[in-house]
Order: sequence, then C-alpha cells, then structure tokens
Amino acid sequence: MKANLTDVSLRALKPPPKGQLTVWDKTSPLGVRVSQGGSKTFILMIGSGKRRTLGRFGIVTLSKAREEARRILAEKTLGITAPVVKTGVLFDVAVTTFIEDHYQSKKPRTKHEAKRLLTTKFPLLSMKLLSEITDEHISADLKKLADTPSERLHAFRVLRVFFKWCMRPPHRYIKHSPLDGYPVPGKDKKGKRILSDDELRKVWNACEGMFGDMIRLLILWGCRNGEIGRLMPQWIERDILTIPGEFTKNGRAHAIPILPIARAILDRNKTNARYYFPGRLIDDHFKDGSWGKFKKELDKRSGVSGWQIRDLRRTFRSMLARFKVPREIAEIALNHVTGAGRNDLDEIYDRYDYLSEKKDALTKIESYVTNLLNSHSQQTVSDIRSNQSFTLTPRSANSFHIWEP
Repeated sequence: MKANLTDVSLRALKPPPKGQLTVWDKTSPLGVRVSQGGSKTFILMIGSGKRRTLGRFGIVTLSKAREEARRILAEKTLGITAPVVKTGVLFDVAVTTFIEDHYQSKKPRTKHEAKRLLTTKFPLLSMKLLSEITDEHISADLKKLADTPSERLHAFRVLRVFFKWCMRPPHRYIKHSPLDGYPVPGKDKKGKRILSDDELRKVWNACEGMFGDMIRLLILWGCRNGEIGRLMPQWIERDILTIPGEFTKNGRAHAIPILPIARAILDRNKTNARYYFPGRLIDDHFKDGSWGKFKKELDKRSGVSGWQIRDLRRTFRSMLARFKVPREIAEIALNHVTGAGRNDLDEIYDRYDYLSEKKDALTKIESYVTNLLNSHSQQTVSDIRSNQSFTLTPRSANSFHIWEP
C-alpha cells in the first residue's frame, strides 16, 4: 500500500484488525509499519528487499525519519562503509502485537496478566531483536524470580506461548523458539497450608489500610485475590454483591451475601473511585503484581510467615468443613462449578441461587472471626456449629460483639 506520508496522514492511520500493515511513501523508499496494537514504526527499504527500522512515530518525527533515510541512502550510494545493521523485529514490538492478537477473545484479566509478565519480568529481552534472544538471556531473567516460584512458572509459560506464536504465519518472526528443549522451571504444587486460629488472629490484627481490608475480605469470603482487587460498588444490590463472570476464573457470576463485618470494610473503603481498592490511578484497580510487596510487610507485622495469599482460600474452605457446612454448599461458596458431586446437568438445570445457604455459611465465618478477636466472648466453636441465631454488631474496625436474641 502506498500513500503520501504526512504528519496528518500518519496520525490518521488505523491499526489493522490482525497482523501488521505497511504503508510506503509514494515519493521515497520510506515506509511506516502499523501494528495491530496501534504502534507505528518508520522503516526504510535499503535494497534487495532489506528493510531497516528507523524508530517509532511519536518518538521520531516524520522530518527526522526522512533526514535519517536520506543520510543512509547517501552513504550507500557513496560506498561509505557503515556498521553492520541487524534487521528483524524487536521483542517489545512483537509483544505488543502478540497481546492484541492472541488475547483478543480472552478475558481482560488474562490479557492484562500476560502483558504484565512479558513487559516487567524480562528486562534483558526488552530491546533485543527476536533473532538475538537465546536461552541464556531467558535463564538470567528467570533466575531473578527464584524467590517467587509461582510467578516464575507463570512468566515462563506466557513466554513459551509468545515464542510459539512468533513462529506461526502470517508473521513468522522466527524459525525456532529459544525455549525449545528448555526445562520447565518448577511445577504446580497442590498447596496444603492452612492458617491456624492463632495465625489467623495475628494476621487479622496486623492488617492495616486498604491492603489489610482486602486480606480481611479474603478471610471472610474465600475469594481469589484478583476478584477482591477488582471489587466495584456498582456490583452491590441491597445486601448482595455479585462478581460478574468476566471477573471470575470460571466465567460464572458469584453472588456473595454481605454481612456486618464485610459491610463495615466495604463502607470505609467506598470513595469516588471506580473500585473499592484502586491502584495508583483512581480509575484503575489494585494491581495483581502488588500483592507480594504488601504481603511481605504484613508478614513482618504479624509474625506469621510461610504462607501465600491463596492459602486463605484453602483456610476458608477448611473452616466451612470444620463448622459442618454441607460439602455442596461449601463448594458453591467458593464458586466452584462442579464441586461436591455436581455435574454438567446440575449446572444447566439447577438455577437455584443458594443465597440463604451461603448466608448461613458466611455467618459462621464472621462469628468465628468475632470469637477469635474477642477472647472474652462466651461463644465457643460448638456454639457456632449449632443453628442458633445471632447478630453481629460492629464496635470498631477490629472488634465486633455478638448479640443473641
């Protein structure tokens, strides 16, 4: 495709629905390559089908690109020997196209996580051509993630998918993946860790600020941390908060009855922001990559270590079993699709919302937490297991008392 390249026409170029689009200037060998993600890069045809990258539009102006093109062509015409210039696609440029192409039908959260891992965990690859990247470069970056084995494994898997994508048509950026034959750095581990009563009390009391309130909701609701980090006030209707399917792992909406302790937490975090727990920008949610940093600070304050955020979900499930909540209800409270003997037909025909049963289960959890925090309370775990009714009334951010009718 040819056109008269001007600043106006460059800004007007729209990204292609797939792959890349190259527009050549009608009056010179200068061109611009437009990626699916919208980035525009100046390129120069230097003969025999060879192209040279000059820089990205927005950083390099059209006039500067033309000036550089004239210099390169003049040197070539005069026979001036210039340093050998390597051609190919930069890792960063390919990543941008990959994210837009490969994840276009995936959930926003999945796309965001892949982008985060590829753009923040591989600094040694950042400005390299794909053809220059070796397994030594990748190994050096992965070694830096040794302290977070789960993060390292996820980063490796996303990078492996990226390089396989780079080998496919129509782009075919590389012929072979540098990860061919590379051993997987670890494996998924089925966790067994749950927090004891004493550990849970220490963690709860050490919770501070916004992050502390997110941890408390994880204890009370058993959600995944990514769901809590994205909670929005608009999801609440009366005393029910419903997490839409696009924000859950299994794509299924999850309704959660809001009880007094959780209500107090949500109320004190409600602002004009879009999310209950915003990131650095007021209209953005708490970033998935920020949990680890705040978790280390929580470990120091609480004196409890050797546990992961996901262990709170396992602790929640174990508490429900401890309080004799039926297995089916416990699995539903976790938003598991086919737990406790449920099958695909149940998912199709059983449209009951189980809100009453969820509320009873979460009431037992809030009562348990209250018992942990108020050692003077006369209520014991055996009381919680019974079906007696009670009401939790907030005293303060950390303390609740039980009123029995």
